[in-house]
Amino acid sequence: MEDEKVSDSPVANATFFNVSSLQTYRALFAQGAFFTMKPIIIGAILGIGIIGIIGNILTVTVFKRLGFSQTIHINYVALAVSDMCSILHIMWCSICYSPIIELFFSRFRIATDPDVFLNFTGIWPYHAFSKLTALLTAWISTERCLYVVFPIKAKLIITPFVTKLVLTAIFTFGGAPAVFAFMGCTVEWRFDRVQNQTRLFMFENNLNTFHPLSQIAFTLYGAVHPVLSGVNTVVSTTFLVIKLRKSATWRKRMLNAPTNEITGRGNFRQNTMSTSTIHVTKSVVTIACVFIVCSLLMSLTVLLAAFTREYFLYGKLRYLFLLNSFIALLLSEINSSVNILIFTIMGSRFRSELIHMFRRGGENTRM
Repeated sequence: MEDEKVSDSPVANATFFNVSSLQTYRALFAQGAFFTMKPIIIGAILGIGIIGIIGNILTVTVFKRLGFSQTIHINYVALAVSDMCSILHIMWCSICYSPIIELFFSRFRIATDPDVFLNFTGIWPYHAFSKLTALLTAWISTERCLYVVFPIKAKLIITPFVTKLVLTAIFTFGGAPAVFAFMGCTVEWRFDRVQNQTRLFMFENNLNTFHPLSQIAFTLYGAVHPVLSGVNTVVSTTFLVIKLRKSATWRKRMLNAPTNEITGRGNFRQNTMSTSTIHVTKSVVTIACVFIVCSLLMSLTVLLAAFTREYFLYGKLRYLFLLNSFIALLLSEINSSVNILIFTIMGSRFRSELIHMFRRGGENTRM
């Protein structure tokens, strides 16, 4: 009886009304913000994506012209390929939330949940290539650490052949979970008697015998890959930054030392890096830092979605999840598009070859 009195009291009803109204207001605000920002974000994704694709194609072309005698060139080409594929799927994800996809469904008679269609044609492939980019960034950072600590041994052990084997393993390890995820999707043609036409149906089948493999994909892409690549990249980048600062300190100390002072000069080579090594190391550190900053929002979004049921594609906070996801996709696309700027600014050989390639192309056009 007391419970009934409490629940029927004006105070309890007012409290419930305030909480419910606040939740409804937040949901409506997130929905309005999403639909307001959606065309702006989609336009930015498509515009930056085109620039990023062109930039990655130029990156592959320039490094191919420079040759693959240095393993770092092989790694950068693999990173450019992964970035380009990631950009393509990010652009496709943005198109799936535009009116174009409705015309596509109508034209090809596709009867499916648009979210499911986006999930299996855009999101899962994006996760595959974005995690490949993360793993490649971690590998590049680790390789550079080995070159800094053991310069001679690293050159003897990490040969172009070994680098290709490592990259093959990374692409296999990074792409396999996406295959597992597709095994949990059913795609089939059915005859619709109401519409009197054959239509394509795509849906997630939770009763599929391969459903445990989908769970493996969620675990690998949601926890294992981010932790392995994230921790490795942060640790390696921190180590490289410390070595760069230490090398710069020693160089400054030796340059400012008197000519007749020889104390410490015997350890000069051990505490400093060559100019070419410094340039490569700085480019690796910059790439890693940009990756860490741009992937932070996506990592937080995935982590929050894993522990909060309402913050998901089909939850009460659907539009807040979509808004953050689109912003995270935009940041991820920026990360996959800016590497050519880093190579051009910090790599003298890359910059010279890129300029020479454009000049040669301009001369051929004039002829």
